[in-house]
Amino acid sequence: MTAAAALAALKLPENAEAREAVDDIEAKPNMALADQLKRWIESDNIALDIDEAEGQRIANAVLRDYDIDEESRADWKEKYEKWLKFALQVTEAKTYPWPSASNVIYPMITTAAIQFAARAYPAIIKDRNVVKGSVIGPDDGVPVIDPRTKQPAAGPQGPVWQIPPGIKKQRADKIGQHMSWQLLDEQEEWEPQTDALLVTLPIVGTMFRKSYFDPSIQRNVSETVTALQVCVNYKAKSFDTAPRVTEILELYPHEVEERIRSGLYLEEDYGQDQDAGQDEDAKMTFLEQHRRWDLDDDGYPEPYIVTVSKESGKLARIKAAYDMDGVFFSSKDHRIRKIKPVPYYTKYGFIPNPDGGVYDIGFGHLLFPINEAVNSTLNQLFDAGHLANAGGGFIGSGLSMNTGAVRFQVGEYKPVNVSNGTIRDNVLPLPFPGPNPVLFSLLQFLIEAGKEVAAVKDVMVGDLPGDNTSGVATLAMIEQGLAVFSAIYKRIYRSLKQEFKKLFRLNRLYLPIETGYMLGTEWKQITRADYEEGAGVEPVSDPRMITDMQKLGRAQFLLQFKDDPWFNPRTIRLQMLDAAQFPNPEELLVQQPPANPEVTAKAAELQIRQQEVQIRAAHEQGDLDLRRGKDKASEIESLSRSILNLAQARKADEEVNQNWYGAQIESLRFQMELLNAQPSTGGSSPASVAGLTAAPAQGADPGAVPGVAAPSGHPPGVPVSPGLPGAA
Repeated sequence: MTAAAALAALKLPENAEAREAVDDIEAKPNMALADQLKRWIESDNIALDIDEAEGQRIANAVLRDYDIDEESRADWKEKYEKWLKFALQVTEAKTYPWPSASNVIYPMITTAAIQFAARAYPAIIKDRNVVKGSVIGPDDGVPVIDPRTKQPAAGPQGPVWQIPPGIKKQRADKIGQHMSWQLLDEQEEWEPQTDALLVTLPIVGTMFRKSYFDPSIQRNVSETVTALQVCVNYKAKSFDTAPRVTEILELYPHEVEERIRSGLYLEEDYGQDQDAGQDEDAKMTFLEQHRRWDLDDDGYPEPYIVTVSKESGKLARIKAAYDMDGVFFSSKDHRIRKIKPVPYYTKYGFIPNPDGGVYDIGFGHLLFPINEAVNSTLNQLFDAGHLANAGGGFIGSGLSMNTGAVRFQVGEYKPVNVSNGTIRDNVLPLPFPGPNPVLFSLLQFLIEAGKEVAAVKDVMVGDLPGDNTSGVATLAMIEQGLAVFSAIYKRIYRSLKQEFKKLFRLNRLYLPIETGYMLGTEWKQITRADYEEGAGVEPVSDPRMITDMQKLGRAQFLLQFKDDPWFNPRTIRLQMLDAAQFPNPEELLVQQPPANPEVTAKAAELQIRQQEVQIRAAHEQGDLDLRRGKDKASEIESLSRSILNLAQARKADEEVNQNWYGAQIESLRFQMELLNAQPSTGGSSPASVAGLTAAPAQGADPGAVPGVAAPSGHPPGVPVSPGLPGAA
């Protein structure tokens, strides 16, 4: 197949990258060379297969290149040690301005590092979940193809699956549980080393994780390595493209002997370090350099791991740093075209280095000048206070104590000899004004500037902003304060993902064919086949949120949509419980049974009928209210005329008892209010329907209020309009 035909078959664009992929497909390896590479990959120590002269030449190259890389980062190493001293509050004796002067170190770098670690650590390790499996590619399943129709076969229950849908998701969940168990239970050193990494990283800016399979303990190892122990040329473009990486190993003599007896190191006398002294159990220093070397003399250097004793310069081990998956042959002459080294180290960076150096920067680099100025100002204030308290000055020669040092008791007077003048005239104290308020203001300014750089505000360390600050403003301040932390945490998230990918590869290569582990009280099973293609891993932690407050706020926002048909109410409730840190939220929610289609249809039909009944009832009620309104309007008009007649009667006869008229008016008003409150029926009189007014007695005044006698000398009651209470 030609390259063009292969591109057309793969539907790839004709660019350099696509042609490179086609070359890999067409390439046929040189079988002799491939067999040689396989033997070296399987060998525990390739140094056993080469002659001594070649081994010593390789060892000399390792020592020479290590010295070059160390020289390139000498200035960075000096600063590194100062940053650690400031963070650890290590003080040294001062001789200026006088011996044992004040030497206080303000904990600016320390506070910034502790605050960052306190937020990042619980965000990375949440309960028992650290790793989350992910699905790569479609998870639709693989159906069985009917050979007759060339179409997916179908059975009585539906399609027949060779691989059912969702199988990748199940594998991803198994991988996430298994790798979380590996990191937290099997690799007991991983969690405490992660804690230490998150404390040191913000100070120095760069830390490393070394991931490999240890055959002596038959499990994966992912150990933390400091930046001082990993030597890379400072001028390298990036850590991944550096020509070599050297790790400084410090091994006890018994550890070296164990490696010799297991066949990992050559049997040599590597000697002791020069600073070991008389300690026979002092550590021995080895250089483990990941580099390239043309061991097969084909003109192309292969990646190897070469271990050399730093003190004696003797070669200890050579190990292949590649596997056959990373070896690519040329399609033309079947020679090796490229070998990708197996990555062992994961770089954890804090803030990228602006000068392009391979080592990132941290709070030590950013805050060291400010912290040093704060220390100087603070110590000057202490020294000024010391001088002001201790005092000092001149004493005239005419003043004689004759007793040496004088110590006073309370209420005691000491005799002195004064030849001329008074004691005051013979003693001149030097003026020491004490701490300068300008220096104190400068100190406050420097501390605030340092907090601006480190984003460590009072509200971020737990102090309340004030009684008059609203909750929304406080949350906004926290979000703004977390902006720097969030950006840095995303870089840590990327590094975690790279580290988990390395461990995923180790499981794919070295995990037993089938194994099991205990997760709580439940026995789980996992196979090496679960780590094949189609699955990946990533951290469980969310790179966008590093505080519980952020997570709870997002869950609270979703809670308002729990009854929205466009949202899944169960998922919303699960996220709310998870944000509130309730263990096992699945157990708290009741499983809802699936809806019966017939019941759902009948319920929908019943709801439609109820809506129709409500609409008809609303129309009938509207007509009834309209009729009632007309009747009440007529009644109110009659009552108004009656009140007008009474008012005219009051005006005509001013001598009538006003209380009697008032009672009549109050009675009419009361009956009018009752008419407004009680519904009318048909055309009947409101009084007759409600029984509000009894029939007048025989011979009674038809216009008088029942039970109220007319005043003396007054004619019978005022006539009332027909149809009102009291009318004939």
